[in-house]
Amino acid sequence: MSVVIGVAMVAETLFLLWIGWSHFGLATDDSALYTFSFLMLLYFAVFSVVSARERSWFWATLPSKTFMSALAGDAVVGSVMTFMGLPGLKPLPWWQMLALFVCAMIACLGLNDALKVATIKWRVLNAVAKQPVDVTPKIAKRAYELYEQGGRRDGRAAQDWAQAEREIRNDEPHK
Repeated sequence: MSVVIGVAMVAETLFLLWIGWSHFGLATDDSALYTFSFLMLLYFAVFSVVSARERSWFWATLPSKTFMSALAGDAVVGSVMTFMGLPGLKPLPWWQMLALFVCAMIACLGLNDALKVATIKWRVLNAVAKQPVDVTPKIAKRAYELYEQGGRRDGRAAQDWAQAEREIRNDEPHK
């Protein structure tokens, strides 16, 4: 699951960087690019934590107030820092910050959360499908068939059982 979401996040951030590069003038302003990248990583981190804390949809349970306060605090402090600017980080216009916030929210809480739920359901279904199956009744039935085919001779139960077990286990798909 982590790999799937990781690949999705790389694709999403590269897409956002392309938007910033081509529409926000980041191609000619390294300082603004650094700020844009910092804010993008911050928002993706905040929303990813909200999604990753729950195995089901992120809204299935409410997070604790402390948890949400900490995440909100991180987002607010990071946003203020990028709005005000720091050495090496040029201030970004509010509309770029808002666009990043909304895109990160949609990507993490919409697309990535749906990927997470689908991946977990797929893995659970595969895990259930791979549970061992009790083949003892099949072996017993085949052993009895071999006993009958052999003329119902006594003293061959162990050999008939072993033969039936080999046949049944060879017919079963390996899991």
